Amino acid sequence: NLDIYPNPSRDIFNVSFTSEEVQNLEIRVINVAGEEIYTEDLEQFVGEYTKAVSLEEYTKGIYFLEITTNTGVVHKKLIIQ
Repeated sequence: NLDIYPNPSRDIFNVSFTSEEVQNLEIRVINVAGEEIYTEDLEQFVGEYTKAVSLEEYTKGIYFLEITTNTGVVHKKLIIQ
């Protein structure tokens, strides 16, 4: 139930999801060179998560949102125009 909007975007992406169970989460944004440009750790998180992630200082292109959960990793492509 991961939602990212708007995508593509010019600068800010809204990321929202719901965690049904208590778990540790790591949220990262990675550029195509594999460099981590944003990271956030959520310890013992449960419930709704909503965050506006600003990438306005980065160049146009493709980036990857990676969310690591107790059960695996979710990848989504972000496009800055």
